[in-house]
Amino acid sequence: MDALKRKMMPRRYSMKDGDVDYDNYEEADEETQKQLEKEYADAEKKGWVQGKPGSFLNKLIQHGNRKTEEELAKSESGKS
Repeated sequence: MDALKRKMMPRRYSMKDGDVDYDNYEEADEETQKQLEKEYADAEKKGWVQGKPGSFLNKLIQHGNRKTEEELAKSESGKS
């Protein structure tokens, strides 16, 4: 029964998951949100545009950038 619930209900991603597939998650758990807020504040203070290199925030931003580049490449190839 629990396995069925897990398939129906989206899971929250967590920094503790290790290798996270960010596409399959709607939102972060509370602990991860607090950590991201802290990392964001630190990045602003130190002038890191994409967060501290290697941080969870940095990984999220890189993932989003990669997805955007892929989508732009697909739309460009569709126009030709």
